[in-house]
Amino acid sequence: MKTYNPSILAIFALLGAAIPYAALAVFIARHGLDIPELLSQIFGSPGAAFFALDVIMGALFAIYLAVVSDLDSKRYWVIASALLVGPACALPLYYRLASPRQ
Repeated sequence: MKTYNPSILAIFALLGAAIPYAALAVFIARHGLDIPELLSQIFGSPGAAFFALDVIMGALFAIYLAVVSDLDSKRYWVIASALLVGPACALPLYYRLASPRQ
């Protein structure tokens, strides 16, 4: 596997967690934890559904990578980040953990 800059991957993983949660914080400030409203907004139009399903498929792929790779116990960090945050955090984290050390 190609070696990636671990610092850049860590930055992408942090941004991949912070940016989506910032948008979620705006929703929670306006609507509270109204899950039905959140789901109606996520799947309210074909365009929104496209992006939501793309994120879901990306998270499933990140989980697949973690399961089939040789990350040992580190795989659980990738799986947790895919389920709790999303692929924007999980995929850079996977590459950060799977890259050979320089």
